[in-house]
Amino acid sequence: MGPNTRPLPQIRGREHQLAQIGAQLHSVTSAGRSRVLLLEAAPGAGKTRLLLEAADIARRNDFAVVTGVPAGADTAPRTASARPRSRPQGPADDGFHHHGTSAAIETARAWLRDDAEHLRAVVTLDDLHLATPRALTALCDLVAALRGRPILWLLAFAPDRETASGEPAKACLGKLRGRLPVERVRELGPLVGEALAQLVADHAGAAPAPSLLALAQSVNGTPRTVAELVRGLLEDGDLCAVDGTARWQPGVPGHAPDGDGVRMPAPVPERFSALVQKDLRSLSEPTMKALRLAAVLGSPFAPEDLSAMLGEAPVGLLAAVDEAVGRGLLVCGEHDLAFRTEPIWRVLLDSVPPPVCALLRRQAAEMLLSRPDGVERAALQLVHIAQPGNAETLRVIAEGSQRLLAADPSTAASLATRCMELVAPGQAERVRLARTAVEALTRAGSLDRAIALAKATIEETTRLAAPFPAGLAADVAALRASMSAALLLLGQTGMARRAAREALAAQEGGFQHREAVITHIAASYLSGDGAAVERAQKILSAPDVHAQAVHVGAMTFHAFGQWREGRVGDAVGTLRKAVALDCGGEEVQLLDPRWFLAFALTRTDEYEEAAAVIESSARAAAPEARTLAAAVPAVLRAPLHLAEGRLDEAEEAARAGVGADGPYVPMLAPQAWLVLAQVALRRGALGQAEDHVRTLEKDFPQDAAGPWWAAHVLLTAQLAEARGDLRAATDVLAELAARDGALRALVLEDPAAAAWCVRCALAADRPDLVRAVVGTTECLRARNRLVPAVLASATHARALAEGDTPALAQAAPLHRNPWARAAAAEDHAGLLLGGGDHESAIGELDRAMSAYGALGGERDAARVRARLRALGVRRRHWTHAKRPVSGWESLTKTERKVAELVADGLTNQQAAHHLFISPHTVGFHLRQIYRKLGIRSRTALIRLRA
Repeated sequence: MGPNTRPLPQIRGREHQLAQIGAQLHSVTSAGRSRVLLLEAAPGAGKTRLLLEAADIARRNDFAVVTGVPAGADTAPRTASARPRSRPQGPADDGFHHHGTSAAIETARAWLRDDAEHLRAVVTLDDLHLATPRALTALCDLVAALRGRPILWLLAFAPDRETASGEPAKACLGKLRGRLPVERVRELGPLVGEALAQLVADHAGAAPAPSLLALAQSVNGTPRTVAELVRGLLEDGDLCAVDGTARWQPGVPGHAPDGDGVRMPAPVPERFSALVQKDLRSLSEPTMKALRLAAVLGSPFAPEDLSAMLGEAPVGLLAAVDEAVGRGLLVCGEHDLAFRTEPIWRVLLDSVPPPVCALLRRQAAEMLLSRPDGVERAALQLVHIAQPGNAETLRVIAEGSQRLLAADPSTAASLATRCMELVAPGQAERVRLARTAVEALTRAGSLDRAIALAKATIEETTRLAAPFPAGLAADVAALRASMSAALLLLGQTGMARRAAREALAAQEGGFQHREAVITHIAASYLSGDGAAVERAQKILSAPDVHAQAVHVGAMTFHAFGQWREGRVGDAVGTLRKAVALDCGGEEVQLLDPRWFLAFALTRTDEYEEAAAVIESSARAAAPEARTLAAAVPAVLRAPLHLAEGRLDEAEEAARAGVGADGPYVPMLAPQAWLVLAQVALRRGALGQAEDHVRTLEKDFPQDAAGPWWAAHVLLTAQLAEARGDLRAATDVLAELAARDGALRALVLEDPAAAAWCVRCALAADRPDLVRAVVGTTECLRARNRLVPAVLASATHARALAEGDTPALAQAAPLHRNPWARAAAAEDHAGLLLGGGDHESAIGELDRAMSAYGALGGERDAARVRARLRALGVRRRHWTHAKRPVSGWESLTKTERKVAELVADGLTNQQAAHHLFISPHTVGFHLRQIYRKLGIRSRTALIRLRA
């Protein structure tokens, strides 16, 4: 490579082809005979680049290489031998013409004739479709004549759809079959996924944003086309890098599209549009006409709608659809067609003049309104051309938004808000549209927008139309009720309760909206209002007076009260009845009783039923939609996975539950943060666990009436104990014991919690706390004799408190929770040791350590391992892994734990306590860490981890 030659970019997305070439090189070496690889690919697909990469691989494997590739790529026919050949004579820039290709063949012939027969060689010849028939025949004769030598022939040619110029090459080379092994290289198709993103990044200089990647996908016939597009966008100044991401920016902002962007593809750069239009010009006229009409209909669109707009029978669409699909412009669904990408859709839509587009939209709307199910699609057309004062058009849009609430809340919200812009403030119709938009935004997960819109509309209407006439007052009350539901889901319990109360007060003596009733009961329960119990009982005692959804909501929160009173079995039974009563029809519940039943079943170790309930909730929520309801199952699965010991899955579900990738329910997010903290604690990552708790306390503060308060308190105590501060842990428990019902709520959080509390109290010599915990579990046992989890928890706690070895031996098999079962084995070992039965104790400790290890409980397993070590028993707990000699990745698992703890500010003594090893061992590990990381102090380690 010459001094002025640019290095070639890394090859992308051709791993399978390179592996195939590598396998053939191995075969040539093993057999000592020739093999042929045929590579057929369209111009721009990357065949020349693949040949260059293959040649480099061959050189690295000590093959001599002869290449014959087009001029201009630093790849004129050449060899890797000590006797470099001169480039064949011919036009300086005509490497793609017949003479250049034929000369490359002749160069290969001459070189192979002169070299030793035993020399392993690779011959790469490109663009053989341009070679003369005579040259091709000579090549085939040469390949056949040298088949006894270790040569890999890589022979490439391109098809030509118009002239079929590649056919002679294909036919001639095909004659080699039967004379020596011939194989076709896997197709060089369009790049997809990560490979396409990497190609764009290579040319853009940064990872592409989704919008830029969508443009690349739209022209992704060949890598060359993608590269030309990205380079062109850079030349036009349409690309910029923001936070390490390449994204395209429109040069001159235009006016907002009609319809406020409802179901509209985003604008595209001029260069992209020109590139696509150039490709579109080669389409037949009927196909182009059909595509432009389809662009107006939207994506996806129904074939029958397109047929009606064209005025043709369905059979008339066949040729146009076939051509569009074959060219990668359309894709077929089960019942509809869609543009392959939004940018392609946008180019075609922009090709329709705006006045004509408006006429076509009205024509489409009239056609759709003639059908029983056409209102929603008609609304999506009319929203782009609606004008103030057009009552019928606005009515259709409003009805369409209502019908789309459940299936597509985001689009419903866009329709309703656009329609609001066309109605004067203070009018009842505007308030009703606002309510639809608020409900839609709530379902879509845009809770802040929903609340802001509701508040603004209420304030606006109050300012312009107060005092309200009866009809408008009812509309405002309904809007306030919808706002209260959004506030509740946002976790703003107090504000939700106040808004619901105001909505109910405005409707006193008349029809009360279900959202207001359910929200008021829910918020009252969650804020500790004792009157909520009476209100729920009143609703339950008169089922015929209230809507079924209200009755289900009352049952759901009545179960909350039963749980708090310690009637666990009754609470689960009530929730099961609520789920059975819930119709599960088109009306989506504000608070699905299945959510709370799943939590209750997980806490009572009914894992199979909990999983079934969660799956039922997921199916009802349409998991493919990015809606609030679709985000809930992840929060429900997180504690279930944690209880079952599947920590990786628990962490993944919990991260989804806090909105890591889409909408989430803030009201339920505390549960997800608690799971994240518990997972970190189980793994021994105390700093990470404390970070999660701080996030929980900052963003979702809990009071004693909150549903997550007890779990938060338990976790706080467990973290204190893990840090070695037993006094702080028992102080938390003592404070709980002084609160009425608080200790009961805590031990119901986890089947292992009661025994953990007893263990801490015994270690701290707090017999008062031991009595309080055991008394609480015995009361729960008396109220829940048919709930196995409660019975196991009570048996375990009492046996541990009383030092009853036989009873504790019976407690372990009672537990369904694997963590509690492992803890029971560990506790049993402690009692056996106290009785002098070391052999049995070691067996129980082995059982506990194996269980903790299988569950991923690294900290618990380390504690048990330390106890075994104290008994003179050593168990291996490491695995050999290939690691670099320096850097963070070179640290062993234990070294990494030590580094994390020390970086969190722990002393050697504290880290040793946490890891159940000696301070001397911590010091040894630190010296290894400093050596591997190239540092000399704790300060440097802290700075490195910051």
